[in-house]
Amino acid sequence: MTPLRKLSSLLACSALLVACSPEPSGVPLISEARAGESPAQALYDQATTAEEEGRIKKALKSYKTINTRFPQSSIAAEATYRYAKLLESDNELLDAFEAYDDLLTKYPASTHYGEAIERQEELAHQAAQGVIRNTFIGLSTSLGSKKITEMLAQLRDNAPQAPSAPKAQFTIAEILDKQSGKADEAIEQYRQLVRDYPDSEYAPEAQYRIGDSLVRQSSQGNADAANIDRARKAFDDLLLRYPNHPRAVDAKKSLERIRIDDIKRSFEIAEFYRKKGQLSSAVFYYQETVRKSDDGELKTQAQNWIKKLGS
Repeated sequence: MTPLRKLSSLLACSALLVACSPEPSGVPLISEARAGESPAQALYDQATTAEEEGRIKKALKSYKTINTRFPQSSIAAEATYRYAKLLESDNELLDAFEAYDDLLTKYPASTHYGEAIERQEELAHQAAQGVIRNTFIGLSTSLGSKKITEMLAQLRDNAPQAPSAPKAQFTIAEILDKQSGKADEAIEQYRQLVRDYPDSEYAPEAQYRIGDSLVRQSSQGNADAANIDRARKAFDDLLLRYPNHPRAVDAKKSLERIRIDDIKRSFEIAEFYRKKGQLSSAVFYYQETVRKSDDGELKTQAQNWIKKLGS
């Protein structure tokens, strides 16, 4: 076979392989999208007619069918939007939230994108406030905190640069903060808000609550000195970042309470060692009390004990 004939044979084989190769996964054929236009439009017309006639279930079914069977059709985004709106008007609020989420995820170029974010925000915060509830066999129960935080996280992640995002993040942290045993998780969520949205209106409050939560943990039995140190740093950071925010005043008061409690703790430790007869340790903590204190009763008592024990 001549070189020219060999080259022609190779090109022919390559063309055959390309023609026989499967379409890349997840990428619809143009012919499939076009083929779906006519039935999708027919279903949409059925849905709008049913909606106008008050046949809500029929309309919902048709809109959903467009979304599931013809997601690439030109009418799919509008059908998904109509589906979400109809669910909301029919008081199927959890399903409406997910339908709006579907619109935001699949059709970010939709003209209804902004409205979908607004509706999701309203529904997510209604869930957080206990307005939206689970219903089953005539019984109504509050949504679990896990479900609510998942909804808020979806809202945040769908539009991370929108004003709704820091509000959603703050609400997630607040929900965790109200639950027993979730303080550390709440602190981490507050920290995430300050990291991701330092200029938002919620950041100063989140920064304050980090310190406040650490102080509460210490006062409720978790007297880890590291907690107090972290609380002090959180309040210092607030004063550095947001010196003119109203919470800066509260941070200064909290720092002063921490300082006073620290002085009292040093004096109490000194008293403990003195009564145990461990006088060198007692003198050390009395000296710490004097070093940390302004003029006052505790400082005077500590100075007197230093003199007595030193003699």
